[in-house]
Amino acid sequence: MTAMERQRVYSGAPWEQKAGYCRALRAGVHIYVSGTVPVGPDGEPHAVDDGYGQAKRCLEIIEAAIGELGAQRQHIVRTRMYVTDIARWEEYSRAHAEFFGEHRPASAMVEVSTLIGEAFLIEIEADAVVG
Repeated sequence: MTAMERQRVYSGAPWEQKAGYCRALRAGVHIYVSGTVPVGPDGEPHAVDDGYGQAKRCLEIIEAAIGELGAQRQHIVRTRMYVTDIARWEEYSRAHAEFFGEHRPASAMVEVSTLIGEAFLIEIEADAVVG
């Protein structure tokens, strides 16, 4: 893949077509993952009112998307977590720490007033570098 080529992955989330974006985009060695909410395979919110479960699901979706672009979790260099209740930071952080282990990316957690659906407690973006 040359630096100018672009590869895109779509997850099938209803917002992708409506808002005109893809789940993840690879440009050369860089991969950018769009904000990812915890949607279950059935299209419904996953682990309602469970910050740990929701964060874990977001990271699973992210891992699947970057996997389609030739990357693995250890290639993730930065995450941004948008949460609706920063007081629950330990729930989100536990899932994040377990997922990354010793391959810790740079990260931020920011409280927001709301996400795309009332049941979502967290949305995560990620950037990865392959090679």
